[in-house]
Amino acid sequence: MLYKFFIGLFLCLCICIDLFADEPVNFAFFNDKPRSLAKDFYIYEYVQSDAVTPKEAKALFGMVHTMNMRFFHLFAKKMDNLEYKKISKCVDLDVSALLKEDDECLNMGINIAKVTSLPKGQLKLIKPRLKHNKELVNLITLMENENVYEAALSSDINTFLTLFNGSITAYKAAIFNQNIIPKEQMDRLSHSAKFNQFAYNVAQNDKLDNVQKSLLYVTPAAGVNAKALFYLGLNSLKYEEKERALYFFELSNERSTKGEEKDKALFWQYLVTKDKHYLERIVQDNDINMYSLYAYEMLDLPYKNIVSPVLEGIHPSFNVNDPFAWIKVMNKVYHMNSEEVETLAQSFKYANTLPHYSYLMERATRYSKNYYPIPYPEEISSYTIHRQALMLAIARQESRFIPSVVSTSYALGMMQFMPFVARDIAKKEKLEDFSVSAMFDPRIAYLFGNIHLNFLEKSLYHPLFVAYAYNGGMGFTKKHLQAGAFSDGRYEPFLSMETMINEESREYGKKVLANYVVYRHLLGEDVSIKNLFEILLVPAATDRFRN
Repeated sequence: MLYKFFIGLFLCLCICIDLFADEPVNFAFFNDKPRSLAKDFYIYEYVQSDAVTPKEAKALFGMVHTMNMRFFHLFAKKMDNLEYKKISKCVDLDVSALLKEDDECLNMGINIAKVTSLPKGQLKLIKPRLKHNKELVNLITLMENENVYEAALSSDINTFLTLFNGSITAYKAAIFNQNIIPKEQMDRLSHSAKFNQFAYNVAQNDKLDNVQKSLLYVTPAAGVNAKALFYLGLNSLKYEEKERALYFFELSNERSTKGEEKDKALFWQYLVTKDKHYLERIVQDNDINMYSLYAYEMLDLPYKNIVSPVLEGIHPSFNVNDPFAWIKVMNKVYHMNSEEVETLAQSFKYANTLPHYSYLMERATRYSKNYYPIPYPEEISSYTIHRQALMLAIARQESRFIPSVVSTSYALGMMQFMPFVARDIAKKEKLEDFSVSAMFDPRIAYLFGNIHLNFLEKSLYHPLFVAYAYNGGMGFTKKHLQAGAFSDGRYEPFLSMETMINEESREYGKKVLANYVVYRHLLGEDVSIKNLFEILLVPAATDRFRN
């Protein structure tokens, strides 16, 4: 009944009050808009229309803030630029199709991955056609050797790592996984900046077991970063090398520049040793994440450095729904010191600009305090505490609750809906004359978020898995779970949480889970993060895909 009430309210807002009557989006619309992701979104939407002319498309091309291939393909289609049209065609061709094109197209579309998918006998056919691509020609020359592995090891470290990192998995396994790479060679490789990608990818690819074993006793050069070192630690645990794992985890902690990264390395040292000293080290910093929340719980300590302001009133002039208003503010913030940011924050100290105030204050404190606002609480007060906490956890991670934010993929608003998802929901709910600009209204963002979570929670019953699906999609999450993740085993469920191949969804899920625990606490219904971890290994309690 309540659900239908909200839908009715939405229709009233759209039809009766005409709340979302947009400024007409025509070519003139873009003249005074700041270069930004929001402007990119409107350009992308506009250029798709049949009305846009090639001349307009060319002018708009020069206004783009962040170009990507999806955007480029669209412009190439609309503009009278034959070179762009050719690039757009050639970059997407597979290597078999490229070989049938002229040399110019071949050079536009070729890369290391495509070359390593070719039979060795065809390398001599492609090499003369790439005379202006010296790096690729040198790699092909190396690949023509009878023993590519030995030739690569004898080459300079950047050549070896460029070939390895750029090649397809089948080529890596066939060429580089036949033998253990000698320690002195591995130590030498670690002096290249490309070693970080090498170590991270190898540690997660079980088809490269010999290369994984080669990493066990590497002595990492100073340039090996915290992320690579952490995965070297996980790799060591895979081969029961606990002392090496502890060595890599501690190095990762020492080289980390972010609180969560440090806490992760310390947490894994605790998992290996069960020494609570590592948990005590975790709670010494200010960061709130799933590792620190676990440490607080295990040490029976209260959370610290969590701020949840409650404000009153309406900002007299700031339009929270305007996707360009916040951009203009942030363009100033980037040039301010902490004191100036804090002063600016005071001008947003109103209930409807609580997200903006919280964001600026967190920035002003240089993130020494963790802000967990609960904006627009009247819009979700009728939901269960679990649903409120989950909505807030997702919104905080998606947008910091800024109602008008636009992402690089053009996800919109507080709950970061992709336009096609928002339109699909509107269609299913029979909402006529729906405009995706409605997603910049926090009321509609919450409403659509609730509808989408209703769908997700029919199949997924754990906030971590819901977060995976919210970010990566239901199909991705189902496939991941059915492939064997979160099964009984040593270091589970944590090993599954750290080794999900989709890095964005992996890190997103961990952050949403931590947010969920904090918001349950703030809403007066505490939940044990230890218990949430344990439940992950009980399929019947977490999802319908593994029963």
